[in-house]
Amino acid sequence: MESADLMHELNCSICLSLYSDPVSLRCGHNFCKVCIESVLNAQEGSGVYSCPECRAEYRERPLLEKNRKLCNITKHFVPSNLGQEQDKTFCTYCDSLVLAAKTCLQCETSLCNKHLRNHNKSVDHVLIDPTTSLENMTCPIHEKILKYHCTEDGANVCVSCFAFGEHRGHMVEAISEASEKKKTKLRILLETLISKRGETEKRVLSLQEHMKGVQEEAASVVTRVTDLFRDIREELVGLEVRALAEITRQTKQISLKISDLMHQLKIRKEGQSQKIGRLENLCNRNDPISVLQGQESDGSGVCNTVDEDERGDDDEKTIHVVGDLNKGLITETLHTGMSDLVTSIKKNICLREVLPITMNLNTAHNKLKVSDDLKTISDSDINHSRPDSTLRFTTYNQILSINSFTLGQLYWEVKTSIKGIWDIGLAYASLERDGKYSGIGDNSKSWCLRKYTKKYMWAHNSKAQSLLFDQCSQLIGIYLDYEAGRLTFYELCDLDRHIYRHLHTFTTTFVEPLHVAFYVDDGAWVRVMH
Repeated sequence: MESADLMHELNCSICLSLYSDPVSLRCGHNFCKVCIESVLNAQEGSGVYSCPECRAEYRERPLLEKNRKLCNITKHFVPSNLGQEQDKTFCTYCDSLVLAAKTCLQCETSLCNKHLRNHNKSVDHVLIDPTTSLENMTCPIHEKILKYHCTEDGANVCVSCFAFGEHRGHMVEAISEASEKKKTKLRILLETLISKRGETEKRVLSLQEHMKGVQEEAASVVTRVTDLFRDIREELVGLEVRALAEITRQTKQISLKISDLMHQLKIRKEGQSQKIGRLENLCNRNDPISVLQGQESDGSGVCNTVDEDERGDDDEKTIHVVGDLNKGLITETLHTGMSDLVTSIKKNICLREVLPITMNLNTAHNKLKVSDDLKTISDSDINHSRPDSTLRFTTYNQILSINSFTLGQLYWEVKTSIKGIWDIGLAYASLERDGKYSGIGDNSKSWCLRKYTKKYMWAHNSKAQSLLFDQCSQLIGIYLDYEAGRLTFYELCDLDRHIYRHLHTFTTTFVEPLHVAFYVDDGAWVRVMH
């Protein structure tokens, strides 16, 4: 049921307005309570009561029963429905609420499809989409319909404006024609904006992908750095224990030697004390004969005592030498331990294994120049007429490495030319050797970083996307985590400060051995640095 028909059903047949406190008669017809009571009061003198709608008669005044359902409908449904209807334009000629199909500017009326068929469709009448706001449709000076558009002033005008008004002699066109021309310009602008919005969305997605890759890589690096420092702490604790143990060992060994020597010196001291006592006794005698006899009877002369003291001085020198702490041995323990620790840190701090790579000459396109060490390839106009091989690329200037990778975390670096076009990446050995889809990045079997003019791009499975960076370095780092399915490209912007700029990370599942793949054109060259 249309909205207008439903509204008609909710109108009281007496007051022709929405039901107010609706009640029902026994015949089933509904009325506003106030309306039907007024009718019944007027019929009271005639002795017969009747329904105003169906004329059903009642000998006694009929009882009025409240229609609760109809009351709820008028309270809840109708107000919200009326709110919607206020935004719509209805036919001027229909008794009920019927949506208008067009509004006539000349007649200043709105018409439904039924009345529109009978309306005068003269060219003087301008029909527009239904509206109740006609203030902007008429000339404020002549109060006539705006039917033309002045192209010189960019204003909408009526017949009087360009016939004898201020727009007289100006170029004008029908408003509908001017509107279509403007719509055409707006559509072009719209298409441009939609295209730019699409590019912006791609850049946002690219940044989101970059951010996701950075976050994932950061999480992995945090784990590895945490493990690294845990191992460093354990190694330092172990090295400290070894150094302290060496100090304790040397101290104990020297202490034992010193204790033994001190015991020997104590015995020597006691002997010397005895000799001193005897010598003092002889020196204190007044009898020369007894002094001389005492010397002889003693059995050890003064000269012998002096010789023993001199030998004692030699012993003191030996004691001093034996008592030195071997700091060189302790230093060597620390130096060796720290050297081993630093070597271990260097291996782990990069989190990458640097890989030696050589290229497979049997895969090289005949227009490629390959260096003798199989590490540099460059674009060449010379046909090198290499032997036929099923492995050789025939469509594009490409080459694959001899090395293949099936596990582990690997890292290598490539130096690239500034001029020309080059692709560096990875590919399966099953990559096609000729045809449109044999290029690196033009199929599902290869992944590459591409440099075109000064811009970087990533390419895979015939899809390529420009990156946000221009080339600022000739060194590119490639990191492969085969099991994790991650292939990451870095630009080495500052070697002295170890500044790496992340360019792009591919995330996939590798199912075949991977080979390093290069493509060069327009005078470009690339070289494996290890």
